[in-house]
Amino acid sequence: AFTSVTATRNVDVEVANDSDAYLGLSGVDGDNKEYITDNGSSGTLSIDLDGDQSVPGNGEGVNPNALTEIDHLFKIKNQGSQTVDVSLSKTGANSGLIEFYATDDSSESDPYSNGTQIDGGGSVSLGTGEYTVVSLKIDTRRSGVSDDDELLNDVAINATA
Repeated sequence: AFTSVTATRNVDVEVANDSDAYLGLSGVDGDNKEYITDNGSSGTLSIDLDGDQSVPGNGEGVNPNALTEIDHLFKIKNQGSQTVDVSLSKTGANSGLIEFYATDDSSESDPYSNGTQIDGGGSVSLGTGEYTVVSLKIDTRRSGVSDDDELLNDVAINATA
């Protein structure tokens, strides 16, 4: 009899750009594509609403005391071999003012009423090869935020098999 075993095995793990990883992340080609950027050569997806990106009209952020909805920003695609439940978690001083919604495709006319909120405990299930389109709602009404306040630092996309 024995109480433990240690065995060494070879494991190959490679890092891929967000669009090529097992959980693929890519911008949606539509009216709001200017808000999604590739973070240089690292291949990571970024959402930029802070005036550092080039958008028509030269906007520099969201309005205080307003409801801002940005439809169909990016896709999350299951490029792995099993079904996963996908959710988001977020950090930032005012992260509670921001909600993420997922829908089946980028033609959904109202992703907030017809979609699933995937932060704050909600999730969507994606089979192999399936994707969801993510939209963003920012509600600064009655929040007390003002010019130059930061709303959100980071978003973590979680996939659980």
